[in-house]
Amino acid sequence: MNRNILIVEDEHIVALDLKMSLEDLGHTVVATLAYGEEVLATANKLKPDLVLMDIQLAGNMRGTEAARLLHNEMQLPVIFLSAFCDNNILEHAEQSLPYGYLIKPYDRKELDASIRMALCRHQADQQVRRSELRLQMALQAAQLGLWELDETENTLLSCGIVNDLLSNPPEVICDGLEHLLQLFHPSEHQRLQQLFNRDRDINVVMRLAGVQPRWIELFARHFQQGTQTLLVGVMRDVTEQQQSEHQLRQAHAVFQTTAEGILILDQNFKVLSANPAFSTITGYRSADVLGQHPESFLYPENNHSPVAAKLSELKASHWSGEVVCLRKDQSCFPAWQHICKVKSPQPGSATSHYVLTFSNISALRRAEENLAKLAFHDHLTGLGNRAKLEKTLKIEVERAIRNKSMLGVMYLDLDGFKLVNDTLGHSTGDRMLQVIAQRISELTRAGDTAIRVGGDEFVIITPDASNPAFYHRVAEKLLRKISEEIELDNSQVQVSCSIGIACFPEDASSYDELLKCADLAMFAAKESGRNRYSFFNVAMADKTQERVFIEKELKTALLKNSGLMLYYQPIIDLQQKQFCGVEALIRWFHPDYGMISTEKFIGIAEHSSLIVDVGAWVIDQVCKDMAVLQQLAPDLKVSLNLSVRQLEDEQLIERVTQAVRQYQVNPALLQFEITETALQDLEGKVNVLQALRDQGATIAIDDFGTGFSSLSRLKHLPINCVKIDRSFVMTIPHQSNDIEITRAVCALCQALQLKVVAEGVETREQQQFLQSLNCDYAQGYLFAKPMPISDLEKWRNNFRFD
Repeated sequence: MNRNILIVEDEHIVALDLKMSLEDLGHTVVATLAYGEEVLATANKLKPDLVLMDIQLAGNMRGTEAARLLHNEMQLPVIFLSAFCDNNILEHAEQSLPYGYLIKPYDRKELDASIRMALCRHQADQQVRRSELRLQMALQAAQLGLWELDETENTLLSCGIVNDLLSNPPEVICDGLEHLLQLFHPSEHQRLQQLFNRDRDINVVMRLAGVQPRWIELFARHFQQGTQTLLVGVMRDVTEQQQSEHQLRQAHAVFQTTAEGILILDQNFKVLSANPAFSTITGYRSADVLGQHPESFLYPENNHSPVAAKLSELKASHWSGEVVCLRKDQSCFPAWQHICKVKSPQPGSATSHYVLTFSNISALRRAEENLAKLAFHDHLTGLGNRAKLEKTLKIEVERAIRNKSMLGVMYLDLDGFKLVNDTLGHSTGDRMLQVIAQRISELTRAGDTAIRVGGDEFVIITPDASNPAFYHRVAEKLLRKISEEIELDNSQVQVSCSIGIACFPEDASSYDELLKCADLAMFAAKESGRNRYSFFNVAMADKTQERVFIEKELKTALLKNSGLMLYYQPIIDLQQKQFCGVEALIRWFHPDYGMISTEKFIGIAEHSSLIVDVGAWVIDQVCKDMAVLQQLAPDLKVSLNLSVRQLEDEQLIERVTQAVRQYQVNPALLQFEITETALQDLEGKVNVLQALRDQGATIAIDDFGTGFSSLSRLKHLPINCVKIDRSFVMTIPHQSNDIEITRAVCALCQALQLKVVAEGVETREQQQFLQSLNCDYAQGYLFAKPMPISDLEKWRNNFRFD
């Protein structure tokens, strides 16, 4: 058997002798090399059938390394020819998987036999590789995964989709059963182990692990090989099949239980099946209509609906519309009908079936008649409703255009109505709205229209005004009349209102713009102090629109818990020279407008009741974050701000208690900050601060020095800490007045045994001055800016107190 052989031998005489021997044996020597570095390139070019390789070569690359490259890149058979056979050399030689190892000197017969055996073995190996490749291609084409579990050794072999599920495992997986079980949903583990323990073939569908349902069909059989017990099987992804079967079951359940009547028709519109709802609606049994055409029993003869009585004229793929249908007793009823063509699954095929569904809409028609009567009136007050508002405004704007007259819209919102609702109940609030509606009706002219647009908001449409002064007089009458006391449940209740006024055509050119302008003017009146009226102007619109926008978007952010986040600014213990706490500061990232200024949205929130909801969100989020914050430093204290509105909130203590309990927070690690301005109006709020103190929390006065409180007053309040406002700290050491104020605050707080925090520390001089005063804590850009909680650990690791 003549073969092409490559010789790799650095001794020229030995290589020449070997070449002559090979040629005498009938082989062809394609090349003789002395350097291992040349082997791979030469073999790629000359394509030898076999390589005879010395281990010690002329270059830096040994024969064992060159042989390993040949095996990995070309799967060429290599026979080593070496005078050495110590264990170290043999171990290196084994790694390249040689086809023989001859120890010099060797005779020709020994060489010939080794070559023949090597070539024979290589040919067999090639056949095995081709078989394995065909198997892999077959598995891939069939989307199958092969696996073999050695139950004796508990090892697992796998290929195909099983490898994908195992995320490219090693060739042999230890703890094989455990790895195999991990592929499947925990609910399947017990069933799978029971199947494995049975000495029978396995064919089962099981759910894979993961959030999204995914299903595998598993086939397996037990084999015995000597002392080994093997479980060999394949897996096939049947998720789509399971989903299709599930959808079929769902469709069958819908067919049987839906309230709509359903008829399945063949290509000639003959009934193949009818669901139970069809019998309930029409009185026909399923057997009564099988094989019948719907036009022979479902529609009256004088039916003039869009489908007429000829389903065969249906040209579109589906049709929906109202028709008149017959019951078995020949009584008629209105129905909403839908007809759909069902195509055959073969491409280009014609319609195979029709599905006809219908529902009895008699109750809907009766309800529509009743709704039509109530469409334009508010059921509580008897005034017009939103539908009437839109209709009337459209008509009056068109009339004002024709007559070139003035049209006014007055938008009213009650001040203090929420308090009545919350304290006296909604039924009392409803009676109050009825009284207010009656008073508004008494002040409207015959041509005016009074509307309740919802809640405690009303609109009065006043056409044909002679001049704007008319609206002044009407607004003043409304303010006086509405603010009169109302007796409800033996209690005298008094509310006021805010009125916005817009005129057509001066302020708007369409009815919806006119209403919007009046609404904006009403908000402006509320912002001006309430119990007053305001005429629309453009400057007001811009400011009010921004406020309304921010308030609306902030409500959405709170509702969806989206966009709001907390930043934390580290607080440094100046005496211990270490990180000891953080202040929680809210931020708002809007999806369309980016980061919105805190001063802007907090100011708007404080002007409305939203600040209570914002504060509640902050309390909950801080307590939720405590688990992460406590990993940064032992006993890390977190400060968070409370507004005056929050102190007025009766549920504040309950909110704090609930959050602390839910997230298992130590209350002593919470510090609530109130502004010095809030000290001016602490009547009735001291008990709230004391309740927070009783829970273990501490209380701090924020921005101290900017208000009009005195330190002597602090000793009568449940206060633990004073924060010196940044406006005093930022001028140190250049402004002597601020230096003395800071010195005095620190000295008096120490006398009152209150902790002191300096805000806005930005320079080393400020830090050193505060340390000389024995100031307890500091925060500011010198140490860190406010940052997301995710950045705190990196900051802490890099923080050094100089």
